[in-house]
Formats: sequence, structure tokens, C-alpha cells
Amino acid sequence: MKRGRQISIGDYQVHQNRKATRAEKKLSEIEGFVNWDHIVNLVTVIDKTDKSTGGRPRKEILMMCKILFIQYLYNLSDPELEDQLNDRLSFQRFAGIGLDIKVPDHSTIWRFKESLIKVGLTDQLFEMITSDLESKGLFVKKGTIVDATIIRSVNRPLSRQRRQQLSENPSSQVDTDAQSTKKNGKCYYGYKGHIGTDVGSILIRSRSYTSANVHDSTEADKLIIGDERSMLGDKAYAKDEVKRRCREAGIYYGILDKGRRGRKLSNKQKRRNRRLSSIRSQVEHPFAYIKRILNLDLAMARTLPRNELRFTMNCIIYNIMRAGQLAKCSI
Repeated sequence: MKRGRQISIGDYQVHQNRKATRAEKKLSEIEGFVNWDHIVNLVTVIDKTDKSTGGRPRKEILMMCKILFIQYLYNLSDPELEDQLNDRLSFQRFAGIGLDIKVPDHSTIWRFKESLIKVGLTDQLFEMITSDLESKGLFVKKGTIVDATIIRSVNRPLSRQRRQQLSENPSSQVDTDAQSTKKNGKCYYGYKGHIGTDVGSILIRSRSYTSANVHDSTEADKLIIGDERSMLGDKAYAKDEVKRRCREAGIYYGILDKGRRGRKLSNKQKRRNRRLSSIRSQVEHPFAYIKRILNLDLAMARTLPRNELRFTMNCIIYNIMRAGQLAKCSI
């Protein structure tokens, strides 16, 4: 497989003396921090083309992986992505789409993502890129801040009767994975994105994705790596079971104390909560970036795995951009 095919010399000369756009700078950061060989080796498993029979080969894996980064960096639908790839030279340069290469259409892009999900590569992609960042010494590992955010579904809530009908006669056109939950007296329908953020570097070390009705504390075990010195989180994680597991692992339990009926917080507990809250607030940074910059305010797909892929790619992109900031600070 050829990698890094270049556009024409004429295209290069036109752009040679032009100031780089913000889009090109972001893509350049991704290019520099991602080990593409690792990703290609991982994702090649989805290429089932039988070369001996002369079957039509799948679009180059490297190109499709880079296209995936473009899509989630700029929050593009599959048809929008196809149009932008045909129109924007900076996207073509990043993806390695030369004049001799046909831009993949939106259905090809959709099938590529479905293949990633089908073979279970969503988790492995995140873990591989996180491992590459860890090898650069970017994680502090003083502690992990756990938190969750609600991501509303664009679909309407289903009645019990409708859910029963769909359980008997499933439809790919209806989202049955989204669920309802209540927060601060308001009802939401959709999903939850859970993350474990490294104290100090503010990089995402772990993440999971669930329906909205799953309680935050149930994902705590998945978010703790095991090599951190402390675990911090809000009152939603104040569970005796979580506390016990932290103590068994030798991890400081930094979950905010929660008052109970007939048992108010002491002044000492209030002071502890204020101290821990000043550290815990770091977790708001990745969520703010993912929702405001990457525009993950709604779950657009109709299944949990498809929405999870988007959330995971957003976490990866946030980490790469954050890693770029950390690298500049260390210079």
C-alpha cells in the first residue's frame, strides 16, 4: 500500500507561499501526534479483500482513517464530508488524496465506520492513541477525575408500548438504545459520555459510553486505570462500594462528601469538598471542548455503538489538541 501520496506539483506551488489556515494548523497537529503506522496496522483487519481472486480492494486504509479524523474534527455528516473532500484542498492534502485518486462517496465512508464498529475497534483506537501519548510522557498520573455528561438524542422518547413493539419487531430506523434520565429536576433523553481525566495534564485517560439512564457511579471501575494515586469526582460517585474498591487498590478516595437526610455535612467535610472541587473542576475542560468546539451537543445516530464511535473520536481529537498545547508549554 502506498502511503502519503502527494497532490500535484502545481497545487503545491500555489500553496507554498500562502499562510496556513486554522484548519491546516489543526490537521498539522493531528498529523504530527498520531502514529499512523500503528493505526493502519490495527485497522487493516477490516480489509477482507481476497487478493487472489482479483477482488476490488477497499479504499486505502490510511486515507480512510485520516478522513475519519476530518469528519469528527469538523462535525460533518457523511454527505457533507464527501462534498468537503471534493472541494477543500487542505482536506485532500491531509488525507493524501491526489489527482489520481477518487474521493470516496458518503456510502463508502459510512461502510468504513460500520466495519470499525463491527470488529470492535472503537476501544482499541482510543487505547492505542492514548498509549502513544503516554509514551511521550504526557500523563502526570497524580489522580483521575471521573465525570459524565448527558448527550441528548435527536430522536423522540419511546413509549413503553412502542418499545415493546420494537423488541418484537426491531427497526433500524428507530433508536432503541437511548434512554431517559432526570438531572436537577429536568428530564433528558439520550446517552451519557463518561471520562476519566488525568489531574495536571487534563488529558482523557479513559472513557465509556452508555444510555442516559445508567448511573454515573456504575462506570467508575472502567474509568480508573490503577496506576493513579487518587480518584476524584462529584457526589454522584459517593458510594460505599467505590470507596471500598479505592482503598483496596491503595488509591486515595477523593469523591465529594454527600449529605444525607438527617445528617448534614460537617464544617470539616465542607472544607474538604471545597478543596477537592478546585481540582475536580479540571474535568470540565475536555467536556467544554468536546461540546462547544467539536459540537457534540446531540447524538445523531440511531444506535449506541455509532454514537460511541463519534464520542470516542472526539475524545481522541481533544487529547491530540491538548497534547499539542502541553508540548508547546514544555519548549
